[in-house]
Amino acid sequence: MDVLVEFVLPALVVLATGALARRTVSRRAAARTASASGGAVVTVPCRARWRQGAWRRFFGYGKLGAGADGTGAEFKAPLRGAVAVPVGGRVAVRAGLRPGMRVLEYRAPDGRRVDFQVYDAEAARAARLLEGPDPAGR
Repeated sequence: MDVLVEFVLPALVVLATGALARRTVSRRAAARTASASGGAVVTVPCRARWRQGAWRRFFGYGKLGAGADGTGAEFKAPLRGAVAVPVGGRVAVRAGLRPGMRVLEYRAPDGRRVDFQVYDAEAARAARLLEGPDPAGR
């Protein structure tokens, strides 16, 4: 009985909590994708990381959205100003270390690298946002 209380019961609680969290994230991502397909501008929740200065790195949670002028993307973190992402860079998508996540490696034209960690369901939309508007208007 002690084994059940010490190991099995907490494991069941953790598994149930993880399943509930994954279901909630999936449902929210599907709702954002549906809104975006209707033509609405929808921000993508993500985690960003880039180098600031010689030794410091910025790491924060926020949302990636369209820029104020509509030509690029910007990262908005709570209690911070919006940071414009340089236009004209390349995006590479790779698997993240966390299950259900992708990492978008954005290389700016000046060589700087910015990593965005997003959910699988929103990786394609975030990559399109980072690449900028399509000149053909598609």
